Amino acid sequence: MNIASKVGSRIRTLREAAGLTQSELAATAYVTRQSVGNWERGNTLPDVQSLQLVAKALNTTVDGLLGDELPDMLEETAEARRQLTHCLAALGAIFALELLLVFLYSSFLRAPGSGEFRLVLSGMRVVLCFASMPIAKRFRSIASGQDLGDAISIMMFVEGYPKGKEPPATWFYRVLLTNLPAFYTFYIVLLAAALIAVAYA
Repeated sequence: MNIASKVGSRIRTLREAAGLTQSELAATAYVTRQSVGNWERGNTLPDVQSLQLVAKALNTTVDGLLGDELPDMLEETAEARRQLTHCLAALGAIFALELLLVFLYSSFLRAPGSGEFRLVLSGMRVVLCFASMPIAKRFRSIASGQDLGDAISIMMFVEGYPKGKEPPATWFYRVLLTNLPAFYTFYIVLLAAALIAVAYA
Protein backbone atom coordinates (compact mmCIF):
# COMPACT_ATOMS: atom_id res chain seq x y z
CA MET A 1 0.00 0.00 0.00
CA ASN A 2 1.49 3.37 -1.04
CA ILE A 3 1.53 6.56 1.02
CA ALA A 4 -1.60 8.06 -0.54
CA SER A 5 -3.53 4.83 0.06
CA LYS A 6 -2.48 4.68 3.72
CA VAL A 7 -3.44 8.30 4.37
CA GLY A 8 -6.68 7.86 2.43
CA SER A 9 -7.57 4.78 4.45
CA ARG A 10 -7.09 6.72 7.70
CA ILE A 11 -9.25 9.58 6.43
CA ARG A 12 -12.04 7.18 5.44
CA THR A 13 -11.89 5.30 8.76
CA LEU A 14 -11.97 8.50 10.83
CA ARG A 15 -14.68 10.06 8.66
CA GLU A 16 -16.94 7.04 9.04
CA ALA A 17 -16.25 6.94 12.79
CA ALA A 18 -17.26 10.61 13.00
CA GLY A 19 -20.47 9.89 11.10
CA LEU A 20 -19.65 12.29 8.27
CA THR A 21 -20.36 11.84 4.59
CA GLN A 22 -17.77 12.67 1.96
CA SER A 23 -19.77 15.77 1.04
CA GLU A 24 -19.86 16.98 4.66
CA LEU A 25 -16.11 16.47 5.07
CA ALA A 26 -15.51 18.20 1.74
CA ALA A 27 -17.48 21.24 2.93
CA THR A 28 -15.30 21.60 6.03
CA ALA A 29 -12.11 21.41 3.93
CA TYR A 30 -13.44 23.71 1.17
CA VAL A 31 -12.90 21.07 -1.50
CA THR A 32 -15.21 19.00 -3.70
CA ARG A 33 -16.65 15.62 -2.77
CA GLN A 34 -14.63 14.19 -5.67
CA SER A 35 -11.42 15.40 -4.00
CA VAL A 36 -12.33 13.58 -0.78
CA GLY A 37 -13.14 10.48 -2.81
CA ASN A 38 -9.75 10.68 -4.53
CA TRP A 39 -8.01 11.00 -1.15
CA GLU A 40 -9.81 7.99 0.29
CA ARG A 41 -9.08 5.86 -2.78
CA GLY A 42 -5.42 6.82 -2.61
CA ASN A 43 -5.46 8.58 -5.97
CA THR A 44 -4.19 11.90 -4.59
CA LEU A 45 -2.89 13.35 -1.33
CA PRO A 46 -4.44 16.36 0.43
CA ASP A 47 -2.32 19.50 0.52
CA VAL A 48 -1.14 20.93 3.85
CA GLN A 49 -4.08 23.31 4.26
CA SER A 50 -6.60 20.56 3.50
CA LEU A 51 -4.86 18.19 5.93
CA GLN A 52 -5.20 20.76 8.71
CA LEU A 53 -8.91 21.32 8.00
CA VAL A 54 -9.63 17.59 7.69
CA ALA A 55 -7.75 16.83 10.91
CA LYS A 56 -9.79 19.46 12.76
CA ALA A 57 -13.08 18.13 11.36
CA LEU A 58 -12.17 14.56 12.36
CA ASN A 59 -10.95 15.52 15.86
CA THR A 60 -7.39 14.43 15.23
CA THR A 61 -4.08 16.00 14.24
CA VAL A 62 -2.16 16.17 10.98
CA ASP A 63 0.34 13.74 12.50
CA GLY A 64 -2.57 11.45 13.31
CA LEU A 65 -3.63 11.45 9.66
CA LEU A 66 -0.13 11.00 8.29
CA GLY A 67 1.18 8.51 10.85
CA ASP A 68 4.76 7.53 10.05
CA GLU A 69 4.37 8.48 6.39
CA LEU A 70 5.35 12.16 6.68
CA PRO A 71 9.05 11.75 5.68
CA ASP A 72 8.08 9.48 2.78
CA MET A 73 5.32 11.88 1.77
CA LEU A 74 7.75 14.80 1.69
CA GLU A 75 10.21 12.77 -0.38
CA GLU A 76 7.45 11.70 -2.77
CA THR A 77 6.39 15.32 -3.21
CA ALA A 78 9.99 16.39 -3.82
CA GLU A 79 10.42 13.60 -6.39
CA ALA A 80 7.20 14.64 -8.16
CA ARG A 81 8.50 18.22 -8.26
CA ARG A 82 11.81 17.05 -9.77
CA GLN A 83 10.08 14.94 -12.41
CA LEU A 84 7.70 17.74 -13.36
CA THR A 85 10.69 20.07 -13.73
CA HIS A 86 12.46 17.56 -16.00
CA CYS A 87 9.30 17.07 -18.08
CA LEU A 88 8.87 20.83 -18.49
CA ALA A 89 12.50 21.22 -19.54
CA ALA A 90 12.21 18.38 -22.08
CA LEU A 91 8.95 19.69 -23.53
CA GLY A 92 10.41 23.20 -23.71
CA ALA A 93 13.44 21.90 -25.62
CA ILE A 94 11.20 19.99 -28.03
CA PHE A 95 9.05 23.09 -28.56
CA ALA A 96 12.17 25.20 -29.30
CA LEU A 97 13.40 22.61 -31.81
CA GLU A 98 9.96 22.53 -33.41
CA LEU A 99 10.08 26.31 -33.88
CA LEU A 100 13.53 26.03 -35.43
CA LEU A 101 12.39 23.33 -37.85
CA VAL A 102 9.33 25.37 -38.84
CA PHE A 103 11.56 28.39 -39.49
CA LEU A 104 13.96 26.33 -41.61
CA TYR A 105 11.09 24.71 -43.50
CA SER A 106 9.48 28.06 -44.31
CA SER A 107 12.87 29.53 -45.31
CA PHE A 108 13.48 26.77 -47.87
CA LEU A 109 9.85 26.39 -48.97
CA ARG A 110 10.35 28.05 -52.35
CA ALA A 111 14.08 27.43 -52.76
CA PRO A 112 14.93 25.43 -55.92
CA GLY A 113 16.03 21.85 -55.28
CA SER A 114 15.12 21.93 -51.59
CA GLY A 115 12.50 19.19 -51.76
CA GLU A 116 14.66 16.51 -50.12
CA PHE A 117 15.81 18.88 -47.39
CA ARG A 118 12.22 19.86 -46.60
CA LEU A 119 11.28 16.18 -46.51
CA VAL A 120 14.01 15.58 -43.92
CA LEU A 121 12.74 18.53 -41.87
CA SER A 122 9.20 17.17 -42.00
CA GLY A 123 10.47 13.78 -40.85
CA MET A 124 12.30 15.39 -37.94
CA ARG A 125 9.11 17.19 -36.91
CA VAL A 126 7.24 13.87 -36.89
CA VAL A 127 9.98 12.34 -34.72
CA LEU A 128 9.75 15.27 -32.28
CA CYS A 129 5.98 14.89 -32.14
CA PHE A 130 6.23 11.21 -31.22
CA ALA A 131 9.06 11.92 -28.75
CA SER A 132 6.91 14.45 -26.90
CA MET A 133 3.98 12.05 -26.40
CA PRO A 134 5.38 9.87 -23.56
CA ILE A 135 6.82 12.97 -21.87
CA ALA A 136 3.47 14.77 -22.04
CA LYS A 137 1.69 11.64 -20.77
CA ARG A 138 4.08 11.39 -17.81
CA PHE A 139 3.65 15.10 -17.15
CA ARG A 140 -0.15 14.78 -17.03
CA SER A 141 0.10 11.72 -14.80
CA ILE A 142 2.28 13.50 -12.23
CA ALA A 143 0.15 16.65 -12.30
CA SER A 144 -3.01 14.58 -11.81
CA GLY A 145 -1.41 12.65 -8.96
CA GLN A 146 -0.63 15.92 -7.19
CA ASP A 147 -4.16 17.24 -7.89
CA LEU A 148 -2.83 20.08 -10.07
CA GLY A 149 -5.50 21.26 -12.44
CA ASP A 150 -4.07 24.19 -14.39
CA ALA A 151 -0.85 25.86 -15.52
CA ILE A 152 -0.74 28.20 -12.52
CA SER A 153 -1.05 25.42 -9.92
CA ILE A 154 1.55 23.33 -11.78
CA MET A 155 4.11 26.13 -11.90
CA MET A 156 3.50 27.07 -8.26
CA PHE A 157 4.05 23.43 -7.29
CA VAL A 158 7.26 23.25 -9.35
CA GLU A 159 8.53 26.45 -7.73
CA GLY A 160 7.78 25.14 -4.24
CA TYR A 161 4.79 27.28 -3.27
CA PRO A 162 2.31 25.61 -0.89
CA LYS A 163 -1.09 24.69 -2.30
CA GLY A 164 -3.78 27.24 -1.57
CA LYS A 165 -1.36 30.17 -1.64
CA GLU A 166 -2.21 33.13 -3.87
CA PRO A 167 -0.13 33.22 -7.08
CA PRO A 168 2.69 35.79 -7.13
CA ALA A 169 1.67 39.16 -8.56
CA THR A 170 4.04 38.88 -11.51
CA TRP A 171 3.46 39.17 -15.25
CA PHE A 172 4.36 35.50 -15.66
CA TYR A 173 1.54 34.34 -13.37
CA ARG A 174 -1.04 37.10 -13.79
CA VAL A 175 -0.83 37.43 -17.57
CA LEU A 176 1.07 34.63 -19.29
CA LEU A 177 -0.11 31.56 -17.35
CA THR A 178 -3.63 32.89 -16.84
CA ASN A 179 -4.05 33.40 -20.60
CA LEU A 180 -1.86 30.51 -21.75
CA PRO A 181 -4.56 28.79 -23.89
CA ALA A 182 -5.31 32.08 -25.67
CA PHE A 183 -1.60 32.75 -26.27
CA TYR A 184 -1.12 29.24 -27.64
CA THR A 185 -4.10 29.60 -29.99
CA PHE A 186 -2.78 32.97 -31.16
CA TYR A 187 0.64 31.39 -31.80
CA ILE A 188 -0.89 28.59 -33.91
CA VAL A 189 -2.89 31.11 -35.97
CA LEU A 190 0.20 33.27 -36.58
CA LEU A 191 2.26 30.22 -37.51
CA ALA A 192 -0.35 29.02 -40.00
CA ALA A 193 -0.67 32.52 -41.48
CA ALA A 194 3.11 32.79 -41.88
CA LEU A 195 3.34 29.44 -43.67
CA ILE A 196 0.46 30.35 -45.99
CA ALA A 197 2.04 33.72 -46.75
CA VAL A 198 5.38 32.10 -47.61
CA ALA A 199 3.71 29.44 -49.74
CA TYR A 200 1.88 32.01 -51.87
CA ALA A 201 4.59 34.69 -51.94
